[in-house]
Amino acid sequence: MKIFFDTNVYVAEALLGEAAQEMLAATEKASWRIYANEHLLDELVRVLADELGFSRRLALLSRQRVFRRTTLVDPVVSRHNVPDDVADTPILAAALQAGVDYLVTNDRHLLALDPYEGLRIVSMHQYRDILVAEGLLAPGAWFNPPTEN
Repeated sequence: MKIFFDTNVYVAEALLGEAAQEMLAATEKASWRIYANEHLLDELVRVLADELGFSRRLALLSRQRVFRRTTLVDPVVSRHNVPDDVADTPILAAALQAGVDYLVTNDRHLLALDPYEGLRIVSMHQYRDILVAEGLLAPGAWFNPPTEN
């Protein structure tokens, strides 16, 4: 299985801790491939440091952690776009380029596209349900992170 986690998944890991970490750890334990791109890594630093007020050091350490556990997708010019939020286009294009099975996000603009050319775009909650169905996580309580604008 191949997975692309949107920036908001890694932000949830930093903010919410255990629930998001559990989901990411289950993905790694299953040996599913996780993909990212430079846009995501740069956006993660910007959101954590500039928008949420975390220290630059913590933001850079988060970037490094994501970098270590992912396969990077090189940027390409793509015909694909997210009509309601073009800032999400690099995420969609990278997920498609990597040929992932799931793009995991809580961004409503991306979720509205599901399915997109064979790519399933699922919320964190839906992805957790997939992990439970695969026997990779025990059923249980789960937070409901807000959907992004």
